[in-house]
Amino acid sequence: MYIISTYTTIMIYPEVWSQNSPYGASYEFKVNDVQLIKKELETGFISTLDRVVVTDTKGKQYELERDFNINEYSGEVTRRFVLYGPPDGGLPESGKYRFDFIKEGKTVLVKYVDYVQSTLGYPTEIKWERRGKDLHVEWSPPPNVGKENWYKIIIWNTEGTLETPISLRFKWDASEGLLEDVPFIENGTYQLDVAVFSGVGFAYSEHHYFIWDQEASPIPNIEK
Repeated sequence: MYIISTYTTIMIYPEVWSQNSPYGASYEFKVNDVQLIKKELETGFISTLDRVVVTDTKGKQYELERDFNINEYSGEVTRRFVLYGPPDGGLPESGKYRFDFIKEGKTVLVKYVDYVQSTLGYPTEIKWERRGKDLHVEWSPPPNVGKENWYKIIIWNTEGTLETPISLRFKWDASEGLLEDVPFIENGTYQLDVAVFSGVGFAYSEHHYFIWDQEASPIPNIEK
């Protein structure tokens, strides 16, 4: 018997996604809290959980990781359990996936996702330019992008550069974006990705690396 949470409305959304990139195709499992409450991380049903476990179409289990954060740059609030497969992990198979929500060693809720395999092309021809304190990025969209899609420019820190990663969302028909007043460290090193999303997956570009100097100079052949 599964115990339903004492929350009158459980506003969670379990998902099975594809991911695609120049490095291969893989999977993503996640469950988000979709409450409208902002700036409060420890709230809602999933904040009370200890574990979320996904069982795939062949009975293999995956332990999701807790990811609660507020992006300091965009203000985006994230409350979720998530697991990204390795770049070459293979697309998820079509079929039924089981999500077990576990608290104090007991399954308190079970949900199922019926997934149909699909994938997206990834952005290419990434270019960037420093404009004072801003970063301007351009890309070539993949084919068949429509109104159901959206983009994110994502900047990651590389080792030795102590700042929070940032990201910003752009509309489906964008091919460029401006990140204003980015909180980068002078002469710090960063990784740049452009990703496109849909309701069933995402695809990200080749990784690009640069030094935040006067020219935002590219760094070739850097290791992650």
